[in-house]
Amino acid sequence: MKRHNYFLVILCFLLINILTISEAAAGNKKEGGNSTFSIDSLMKNVEVDFRLNYGFYMHHHYEMEGYRAHFPMFELSLQKQTYGKSYWQSCFNYPAVGVTFFASGMGNIDVLGKAFALYPYIYFPFIKSKTTNFGIRFGLGLGYLTEHYNHIENPYNICIGSSLNAAASITFDISHHFSDRFKMSIFGGLQHFSNGCTSEPNKGTNVIKGGISAAYMINEPVPYINPAQLKEKTTLEYLKEFRPELYVGLSYGYKRIDYLQKDYTSVYDLEIYVMEQIARLFKLGVGFDLVYDSNDILRNIRNGVEWTTTQIMNPGVHVAGELLMGKTSFMFVVGKHLGEYMHTKENYQRLGLKIEFLNHFYGKVTLNVHQWHIADYLGFGLGFKL
Repeated sequence: MKRHNYFLVILCFLLINILTISEAAAGNKKEGGNSTFSIDSLMKNVEVDFRLNYGFYMHHHYEMEGYRAHFPMFELSLQKQTYGKSYWQSCFNYPAVGVTFFASGMGNIDVLGKAFALYPYIYFPFIKSKTTNFGIRFGLGLGYLTEHYNHIENPYNICIGSSLNAAASITFDISHHFSDRFKMSIFGGLQHFSNGCTSEPNKGTNVIKGGISAAYMINEPVPYINPAQLKEKTTLEYLKEFRPELYVGLSYGYKRIDYLQKDYTSVYDLEIYVMEQIARLFKLGVGFDLVYDSNDILRNIRNGVEWTTTQIMNPGVHVAGELLMGKTSFMFVVGKHLGEYMHTKENYQRLGLKIEFLNHFYGKVTLNVHQWHIADYLGFGLGFKL
């Protein structure tokens, strides 16, 4: 991978970290509503968590049935239990956020190699009591696999086409508090590695996993803040202050359509959309995309077809939603391409994270998908809000 592409992947990873933990790292509010940052505030309710996993490959493509192994995985996490200093935390039943380091031999299969990952995560409790919690934990970040496809040296690795990959983890957790500062959990879920179609092959690896964990809180826990103590406005008062918001931004991604393609090609997406806050923690809107995918030029050359740059520009319309967590939000998009190419006359979807900063700007990281299951590219974007 070229040096500038490594830079883009690392930037994407940093954005994901900022988006996930920014609210938890913010300081307490002073009188008058101004926020301040302090180490003491950052270290409140911080836990060290060690996870021992055991798993096996899920054969989501028949070609992968030759990968048969059961193997251990290890995770070491630093996580922060929210306690209600922001309104959204109490609305989501006081979730926990953190960063984890993952390592595994992945069954000691030579063609697949070993896996290492570093990713932020968020844990949403569905059921929460003084001693027992049940919820879902989702993490997304960067993974490094020691082996990947090479048509000469490693032609049997049909899963992964690059060393750097996206790493995703989703688990359902049940935890029991043995004291105010110590708890243990059992969990089960899925571990995934793929490169978002930046390099073929990109079937990815899916591992079904389960295990146990132990977590210890470094300092004494902070009592939960009752939402009434924040003296927030009522939902009706809050919504009356909002008006439709116009966003304009540009996203960038890169990919290559086959392994023998010499260079990576770029994808640009100019987006314009309008959002309306229809609930305290949810926005809904509509938008327009104008996508330029330079892979279309390669397809034309291979098919002996000549198209102008204007014809290659691919418009689309979409519906967007955002689940709000302070300045951070989970966003999802469902749209329809309107371009002239048959391969672009498809549904498209995006799932990602977004953060607003300096009042009028935003950054985001998204996975762009076609037909609900075909990964197209990982994109990151910047824009402004009017």
